[in-house]
Amino acid sequence: MGEIELLPYAPNLVESTRSIGYSFETALADIIDNSVSNYSSRVDVKFSGGECPYVAVIDDGVGMSEYTLKQAMRYGSKSSLEERDEIDLGRFGLGLKMASMSQCRKLTVLSKQRGEITAVTWDLDHIHETEKWNLITYSKDQTKKLKLYDDLDNMKSGTVVLWEKLDRISESVIKFDSEFNEVLSYSSKHMGLVFHRYIENPLMKNYFELYFNNLKVDPIDPFMTSNKGTQELEEETLFIDKVGIKVKPFIIPYASKLSAKERQIQNENKDLNINQGLYIYRNKRLIVWGKWFYLLREAELSKLARIRIDLPNSIDDIWTIDVKKSSASIPSTIKEPLKQIVIRSVGKSERVFRYRGRKANKDNKQHVWNKIENREKFQFLINRDLSIYKALEESLDDNQLRLLNSLVRSLEDTFPYGDVYFELAKDREYETNTQTVDEVYQSAKNILEMYTGNIKIQKVLLAEFKRTDLFSNYPEVIKMVESELE
Repeated sequence: MGEIELLPYAPNLVESTRSIGYSFETALADIIDNSVSNYSSRVDVKFSGGECPYVAVIDDGVGMSEYTLKQAMRYGSKSSLEERDEIDLGRFGLGLKMASMSQCRKLTVLSKQRGEITAVTWDLDHIHETEKWNLITYSKDQTKKLKLYDDLDNMKSGTVVLWEKLDRISESVIKFDSEFNEVLSYSSKHMGLVFHRYIENPLMKNYFELYFNNLKVDPIDPFMTSNKGTQELEEETLFIDKVGIKVKPFIIPYASKLSAKERQIQNENKDLNINQGLYIYRNKRLIVWGKWFYLLREAELSKLARIRIDLPNSIDDIWTIDVKKSSASIPSTIKEPLKQIVIRSVGKSERVFRYRGRKANKDNKQHVWNKIENREKFQFLINRDLSIYKALEESLDDNQLRLLNSLVRSLEDTFPYGDVYFELAKDREYETNTQTVDEVYQSAKNILEMYTGNIKIQKVLLAEFKRTDLFSNYPEVIKMVESELE
């Protein structure tokens, strides 16, 4: 049996790795990860459009020697199985190259260590010409002529990652500048969220300042910890293979308790999807956020609950963290205990949400409209505990459920109190029981059919129908359903 070394064809492999799924902002975050891992105290993202657009990440970290720089430019420079430094945000040894090449055709890295500046380049067009893995190197004189050399020369140590030949931002030459600016504007906000724990507290280990073209990036704290109304619940620790995972729930204040500045920040950052759900951090760097990972259905009453999960970088494989560091999966071994933490936290969120007022209905009936009293004011809200409402919720996916909640809140908010008062003041009669018996009967059947085969639950629902004005106003329907169940 013989063997041959079969090297991958360089042009095809590099082109294929460009489509791994990086967005511009996740690619840029991957480069900043390297700056954090190299103990930077300041990171500058510099960019320019025009005829020769570029994006550069400049840090004042420890820098790299010529040998280390060349190794860093090797695809797969580190094994994912290799034990990493506690603050290392890397994953596969691919991020610098794959993240960069997903957005540009020319990647140049300059680095300064012990007074020496060295530079190398991966140029995709050059790889196509040579059909080889030829990394471009430079003499000292050539290095001095490279873009942003002077920025690095003025620093004690550091690194410049330069993207040129930006071919993925826009397909239109005419629209390039506007789309380029939009992408960078969104990326600035994205970094403020992803790295918020690094850039918000100067006393924190590995704190650094982040700038976009000399404008400082403000942290975006999804837990609003500076607001006195935020409830920080007790932190719990779950274990996987004796490795601790910290879980800390937060209940953010209701919208009316936010300051004008906090409401403004929320409105300006709606596109970041800062919603209820889990916020998973790897070494304090946010990876995935704003969803429940099927532990819970997204709902209006859980909207104030956000749960922070802190992972070390030693269990990446168990959480199936991908090369982009933008997705993760919850290990089955902790799903149930994590779910219990979520349920307890959402209970707190519901209590905060319901505190807006107290139910004023005094009878034992289930009303479609509940009268809610709150400090000499009242409001009518749709009863979300109705069986027909719960059945509808169960049948919807998360996007549809958001639409339902938006519609119901709109209906509640626009209840025509003035018109009702005016018409009643004129002693005009109002119409009731506008549905036909068949229509109401069908509504009841639709609910019961969701529990076909479970007669016990169906009888509980029948008892509820008798107390609910939606059905109790139609005694014929109650009799029809009752006879069928018997």
